Amino acid sequence: MSLVKVFYQQRENGTELVNHERDLKFHREACETIDNYPWEKELELFEELGEGGGFFFTLGDMDGKFASYQFTPVESDRGSLDLQVVSKPGFIGIFGRKSVSVDFKLVSIPEAKQHIKELFEYSIDSLYQKYRK
Repeated sequence: MSLVKVFYQQRENGTELVNHERDLKFHREACETIDNYPWEKELELFEELGEGGGFFFTLGDMDGKFASYQFTPVESDRGSLDLQVVSKPGFIGIFGRKSVSVDFKLVSIPEAKQHIKELFEYSIDSLYQKYRK
């Protein structure tokens, strides 16, 4: 079983964003993290302060082979979702690199959860194959 990490930011007792990190074994843990996020409060503070939080779910090693979803709240029930997959980092990060990026634009929370589920069900290489053009 692959371990997925989630990094996210939210305010706890004030206006400063606090970084959080968790190791997730199951998709339901990712869903719980998203569900427990204070969407309304964070969006209000984003409008007021111009700075907001979001989620970064990653499988693999960010310095090598990895797949990651970035989910950024934009509305109380939707967010911006992006996928980045690096199947082969390549020489000096350039030569022979196999990577793909996908911008899903605005998606609902259930749609984001469905996409993020792929990190628990697919390998990095199979995600690369699925999304490459």
